[in-house]
Amino acid sequence: MRAVVIGAGVLGCAISRELGELGAEVVVVDRNGEVGHGSTSASCGIVRRFYSQPGMVRLAQEASHLWADWGAWLGPIDGDLAVFERPGVLLLPEALDASVLAIVEDMRSCGVPVRLLDADAVEERFGFLDVGRCSPPVAVDHPEFLVGSGERIAGAVFEEDGGYVVSPGLATHNLRLAGERVGVRYRLNTEVTAVRHEGGAPFEVVVSRGRPLVADVVVNAAGPWSGVLNGLGGVSLPLETRPLRREVHALANPCSGAERVPVVGDLDGGVYLRPESGERQLIIGSTDPACDELEWVDDPDALDVGITQRYRERQVLRAMKRFPRIEMGPPSGLAHLYDVTTLDWYPIVDRTDLPGWYVAVGTSGSSFKTAPMIGVMLAGIIESCESGRDHDAHPFVLDLPRTGTQVDTSFLSRLRHANPTTGTVFG
Repeated sequence: MRAVVIGAGVLGCAISRELGELGAEVVVVDRNGEVGHGSTSASCGIVRRFYSQPGMVRLAQEASHLWADWGAWLGPIDGDLAVFERPGVLLLPEALDASVLAIVEDMRSCGVPVRLLDADAVEERFGFLDVGRCSPPVAVDHPEFLVGSGERIAGAVFEEDGGYVVSPGLATHNLRLAGERVGVRYRLNTEVTAVRHEGGAPFEVVVSRGRPLVADVVVNAAGPWSGVLNGLGGVSLPLETRPLRREVHALANPCSGAERVPVVGDLDGGVYLRPESGERQLIIGSTDPACDELEWVDDPDALDVGITQRYRERQVLRAMKRFPRIEMGPPSGLAHLYDVTTLDWYPIVDRTDLPGWYVAVGTSGSSFKTAPMIGVMLAGIIESCESGRDHDAHPFVLDLPRTGTQVDTSFLSRLRHANPTTGTVFG
């Protein structure tokens, strides 16, 4: 089987490595000069298991085992390995209601060490955090923004062994080397300009440099450019994906060298944060509260990568309410595009109606943590479909050996109904 994977982010590199392990002849094409230089470069690399969809809980738990044993799972490669730091993930939901408790039970059922903490326990363990209730979040220029609610948070969900991968770019480079070991070839600084076919495979993928590539299978893992690429292939999906502009900001960690700061997903306050740079800094992003307008981008090539004062103030001021020791400091951060499935913010990992054309799209900026397992999943789907399986009627079932369970992959199908979701990107 000849496969062309378009996109050399963490997903494209994970998928290509798995296809190579199955014996496929794989070429990866990317417009950037190095792997992981697209939206992967803007990932915060957070590894959590708190998801509204049980299948995603299991997929994330299996992937967390891979991150924890990264070198052994990759096999022998040269150079440094990405590091999985595990200070824990503290999630502050707006309420500890039945839906949150059900997620916690799902997490426990597949082996996630997770605890429910009340406000007193959060205050005792993480004394640098303010436990006042902020929800529902409001705009920072709203008259009520600085007015305390007079109430305390409902509580928290604490994943004791959650955390973050220090360098998503290095992790992607590791995957590239593991793929090259099994014969995967990379064509970087190369754009796909056209795709020719007669209703399916074989495909002729026309590129900006060199001869066209002939493939039995094309995988669209192009992130925010995935919609453009589907258009080149004449592929339409029942679910819409759109590029979303996001900013992430960095500032000094006031606890550096003292108390250890966990990853904090403050859904109650509208931000998330994690340590960075040897815990000397904090990275802050948005959980997309309803009061904020989302910045959808029609043309991904027109992205403005400069950080804005408005966006920065919004995120840092919200973080200061939860973490009062934080100081604004000089501007620092980055902006990039995320690829979002607008229905439910879950990725689409599936075949398409065009035989031989597969997608791993709509990855929402939060699929870094599951990328190794999405690679295994899509490679399994491709192998089964190319062997004649009707994946729509009989979805591929993915074994999760480290978690001791399986997952029906149809929950990430292009044909699915909406998954339960918080409607946010967190990590």
